[in-house]
Amino acid sequence: MAERHDRRARSLWWLGVLVLLALVALFVVVRADRRPDTASREATTTGAEVEPGTGAAGPACETHTGCGDDELCTRGRCEPITALTTECRSVTVRFARGAEELSSSAEVAIERLARCRRAGRQPALEVEPSLDPGRTTDENEALTAARRAVVRRALEERGVTEGP
Repeated sequence: MAERHDRRARSLWWLGVLVLLALVALFVVVRADRRPDTASREATTTGAEVEPGTGAAGPACETHTGCGDDELCTRGRCEPITALTTECRSVTVRFARGAEELSSSAEVAIERLARCRRAGRQPALEVEPSLDPGRTTDENEALTAARRAVVRRALEERGVTEGP
């Protein structure tokens, strides 16, 4: 009796595996049928044909300066700055510990902030304060003020007069 129960359980298990495989095969066939043979991969995922060498959002880029004045380099593509551009919601300018000079990442953040502001967006700006426990409160406040001044000058160099 136990042997008959084991055989039945194995049969049901194999039947379940076959049904699962059939469902996967059906899914693959349906998905392949929905994609036109002549469309590019980009056209089927974005719904728009694009020129070769460009993406749906624009030409490839490495930095913001590689894009137009009203665009940002986002995920390797130049994208226009719009009301929905999430990169224009807030910008944080970070500094190395104890430093008031702009690092390369701080330069990128300031360039993004300047482009957003020139496009009419007003992202929230945070300049990283100095919280060094090895400094006095007055020294930390002075360094933080110096960092804000450096950011303000960098924005002015990029044509943005509103400071941090």
